[in-house]
Amino acid sequence: MRYEEAMKYITEVGNFGSNYGLERTHKLLEYLGNPEKDLKLIHIAGTNGKGSTTSMITEILMGAGYKVGMYTSPFIEEFEERIQINRRNIPKETLANLIDEVKVAVERVIEEGYNHPTEFEIITVLMLLYFKKEKIDFGVIEVGLGGRLDSTNVIIPILQVITSISFDHTNLLGNTLEEIAGEKAGIIKKNIPTVIYPQEEEALKVIKNKCAAMESDLYTADKDNMKFVKVVNEDKPYQLLKYKEEFNIFLPLLGEHQILNLSVAMKVIEVLNNRKIFNITTESIIKSIKNVTWKGRLEVLSNNPYVVIDGAHNIQGIKTLSRNIKKYFKYENLHLILGILADKDVEEMIKIITPIAKQVYAVTPNSIRAELADDLKNEIVKYNANCRAFDEYEEAYLEALKNAKENDIILASGSLYMIGDMRKIINKLLIK
Repeated sequence: MRYEEAMKYITEVGNFGSNYGLERTHKLLEYLGNPEKDLKLIHIAGTNGKGSTTSMITEILMGAGYKVGMYTSPFIEEFEERIQINRRNIPKETLANLIDEVKVAVERVIEEGYNHPTEFEIITVLMLLYFKKEKIDFGVIEVGLGGRLDSTNVIIPILQVITSISFDHTNLLGNTLEEIAGEKAGIIKKNIPTVIYPQEEEALKVIKNKCAAMESDLYTADKDNMKFVKVVNEDKPYQLLKYKEEFNIFLPLLGEHQILNLSVAMKVIEVLNNRKIFNITTESIIKSIKNVTWKGRLEVLSNNPYVVIDGAHNIQGIKTLSRNIKKYFKYENLHLILGILADKDVEEMIKIITPIAKQVYAVTPNSIRAELADDLKNEIVKYNANCRAFDEYEEAYLEALKNAKENDIILASGSLYMIGDMRKIINKLLIK
């Protein structure tokens, strides 16, 4: 199968919608020889911080000389970003060839009377097959949605991680923090250690109970071990941190939450060191962290004015973003390009982020779930009268660029579906 045909197949599978459960994924893997059973995997769930934590752990393992697979979603610019080995996207030709194998398994599953596997199920089994064929040393696997019924939850990892838990996807995961935590804690396996981000008490109680039931040793990231020192502004800003009052760490990812995410990643390494899975030194970790990247998370694309993109797409993410923009950047006025999906808590997100902007540029994210730019503008003007709606991302960005002074900041946020395209547009214009 050619790459174009493979992508058409994957896209068309999406027409079958979502149908949560693990049975079809187990069946697919069975017909593919259960590649997941031969892999050493770290499984990561949570509301916010999954991707950044995945990236940090991957970078640390790579820095220690290991061949590391990484599975994340959604993609920012290219579909193949979702499946990487040593931070290189799966080659298009390889993806197409693997789809041939997976398609045979899909047809057998349908013949047995199951519903058609979903797009995410197909990509998940393809990823596991790819990692097996490439003989990776370790894989770091990010949950797609929730945990308990997510198709990644067919794996038996060497360790599971739960990052920050807050309200998101409440229509699927529950309306209380306890319910959401229950879905995330669904990844906890019997006798497998669990590392967590410092959680709200309601979520922590649920996780503790689940760990006790599954006889899983529970470890919480040491938030007091990592101290923020200052922001260093060179070509692009980074955080200078002090670890255990002894080591300097240079963290390219900005934001207070990234300090805690790094603490989670380091706790993961500590636990696996203690279990003799490997022996990675603090010095090796520090060297590796200098190289960590994660597209679209408080990412600085340009200076004078600052051009920053951030994928914050729920209330906690927007709150964190608002706080971090004030802490990590010195600027006079903020020009905000905002796009939000309609199934999010749109008004609450607007209420938090738009008052700090001098001007807001409303856009429509590239998703069938998008809040239309004109409708978004009608909500925004309740909290910031200086708002215009734009049909095109590029038009919105060029208008913001025209209005922004050298000491201002242009921020694009509100949806991961929007910032990927926005990133491409901004980088293209910067090259000109």
